[in-house]
Amino acid sequence: MDRSNPIKKKTEAGARASSTASHGVRAGEDRVHRSSVARGTHEFQIAGYSARRRFARVSDSSVNDADPLIKSGAFQVGGYTWDLACTFYDNGYGHLKSITLELLGTDIAEDVVATASLRIDDPLDRLTAAVWRSDAANTFSKKVNSRCWKLPLPDAFCGYEDCYVSTDDRLTILCTVEVLKEDASATAAEPTKSFVSAVPPPTIARDIHKLLLLLKKNPESSDVTFVVEDTEILAHRLVLAMRSPVFAAELLGHMRESTTRRVQIHDMSASTFKAMLRFIYSDEFPVKPNNVVHVESRSRRSLKEEPTPRSRESMARDLLVAADRYDLERLRLMCESILVESIDITTVMPTLQLVRGRQSCLQLEDSCIEYIAADPDVYAAVRATEEYKELKETCSCLVIEINERVATHNMARHTSSPSPSSSSRQPPEKSMSMFNSSQVVRGTHEFRIPNFSYVQRSHGPGQFIASSIFKVGGYDWKIIVYPSGHLKEGPDLQNPEEYIFVYLHLETDPGTAGVKVSKRFRIDEPSGKFPPIIRRTDFSFTNARKTWGFPDFITVKSAKSRYMRHDGSLTIHCDIDMTKEAYTTSTTTSARPIIAVPPSNIASHLEQLMVTEQGSDLTFLVEESEIHAHRLIIAVRSPFLLEGVEPSTTLVRIDDMKATVLKAVIHFVYTDELPPVDDAVVAGEILAAACRFDMKRMKALCRNLVAQLVTTDNALSTLELAWRHQWKDLKLYCTEFISLAMK
Repeated sequence: MDRSNPIKKKTEAGARASSTASHGVRAGEDRVHRSSVARGTHEFQIAGYSARRRFARVSDSSVNDADPLIKSGAFQVGGYTWDLACTFYDNGYGHLKSITLELLGTDIAEDVVATASLRIDDPLDRLTAAVWRSDAANTFSKKVNSRCWKLPLPDAFCGYEDCYVSTDDRLTILCTVEVLKEDASATAAEPTKSFVSAVPPPTIARDIHKLLLLLKKNPESSDVTFVVEDTEILAHRLVLAMRSPVFAAELLGHMRESTTRRVQIHDMSASTFKAMLRFIYSDEFPVKPNNVVHVESRSRRSLKEEPTPRSRESMARDLLVAADRYDLERLRLMCESILVESIDITTVMPTLQLVRGRQSCLQLEDSCIEYIAADPDVYAAVRATEEYKELKETCSCLVIEINERVATHNMARHTSSPSPSSSSRQPPEKSMSMFNSSQVVRGTHEFRIPNFSYVQRSHGPGQFIASSIFKVGGYDWKIIVYPSGHLKEGPDLQNPEEYIFVYLHLETDPGTAGVKVSKRFRIDEPSGKFPPIIRRTDFSFTNARKTWGFPDFITVKSAKSRYMRHDGSLTIHCDIDMTKEAYTTSTTTSARPIIAVPPSNIASHLEQLMVTEQGSDLTFLVEESEIHAHRLIIAVRSPFLLEGVEPSTTLVRIDDMKATVLKAVIHFVYTDELPPVDDAVVAGEILAAACRFDMKRMKALCRNLVAQLVTTDNALSTLELAWRHQWKDLKLYCTEFISLAMK
């Protein structure tokens, strides 16, 4: 997410990308016309949703409507660029009206046919997911004025909008786009790859939160009890230690609390401690930001009143102290963000007193001082309060800083034209410019070419294959490979057809200044017996020269004899370093800053727990390998792994599974993702394990992985595996693959 933009796009500069070759067609070769589906899912998070929707655009018009349009970042599916745009009802509440899928770009050569679906999950898992799927495909015309598709909202979402907004005021929309392609260039021996299963969203945060909810039904699962204001509050040591370094030292270290089941908490209310626990288990702020009627149960239609903004601000004050005490940075920033937004004449001094002396809250302290000093009327009113008089006696240095800031503002007012005072006491606007020094943006793309020997034989000199488009530094790139060289491009080579030519091509317009990059191509030798092939160069891409590379990158003979993997594939790595020159930006903003709250980190905390094995109390023994884990995490994420295992058992032997496969299962339990796998046999075994333990997201990921690894060499064995386990979607994929390969 770009932290400067509250509308989150799940793409980061420099991210690692990969693609599979799309094969060209040899002159005179029979073409196989077939349809393939390219599927992609974009996660669109709208932060500050409750406030933004009231002022957002209420129509799709970009000409007559001055209100801001809430749009996602651009994302790619099927080689095309898309985005989402939200429109809202003009009824004073700004409820979401529709979501429009837009096809972007000016160089669309033909009509694009696609289907779409929307999914909006309840972040607290009380209501079922709101889902809409298109019944038929939509055709996006190559004409610029016909590239929008207004998607209706899911029926389950309408009327219950606020139930789907998280407690830190975010609405998350998952949009899946499937692009139908009539592929005339897929050769009979190597069909175009496609995904076979829709992957459910990650569930780590929901599963960890479930542990807290289950404590009421299963209190014996708790291993620590906190006593706060004579109230007993149950929890799990492992979860608290995983989320807070302070709790980790207290509960799993050598402190007194680590040896007792009951821990006394002083200087904190029971309601604040419970709210903090809710954040620890869910990564969500415990109180919603808006004053709305909330649906607690759809079947009963029962209503529950939300806390007022003042109670939310009060909760933020208490939780700020708790977050600072237990080093919960994300919660602390959530509280600071709420308190910054609520600064006024009545709250500024209590907030300043709260953060005084807290080194972690300097930005909030500065906001309070700026609010007091910026307006003479505010300053006069604050000076008359008892809190200010107390501050003069207890912290004279802070009063001095306020007075210096007042003097600065007075001097500025005397040297500029006076402006009318505002009765609302809102912070003034200020202009700001920022000099941005030059920076280097890095990105890596892996271009895997399955069955390279066949590809090389079927592509004569001058015929190329290309990677999918990938982004580095805001520009679109692709790798172009001539498997049998190019006679015109290699005049200095005695036998250019014996070399593999590798080029980097810039898809985006580089502008008049061009784009300067340092690029490196690399092919690793799989066994490690020989050094990798590495070629690097610096080049400025311009409109006249948008392609540059190496016509003599590696000989065909060397690539086939040493650098192909055992599955027959050849992988080319491309590293790009792009220098962005220094520049200056100017903005006009409110003097009140926006405190950026980082995205949820509960998944990274769980992954760190897997790596460190801190507090592990369960060991799986498989093929004489020991794999350490945590019973609590396994029980909530994959209970079938513990089926038939006694609660007191600490060593679990698994005899009918490879260690590599079980490690992949455990890796998924802690990360919601698969480890890197490039062997189709191993991928099939991992898929079988995912089915055995009924792990839905892992099954979908594995089916897609197996399909991606299907080649002409292993298609039959993969089909046999799919028949044996009754994987229908994979059976259909393999059957189609084989039938096309036989033509």
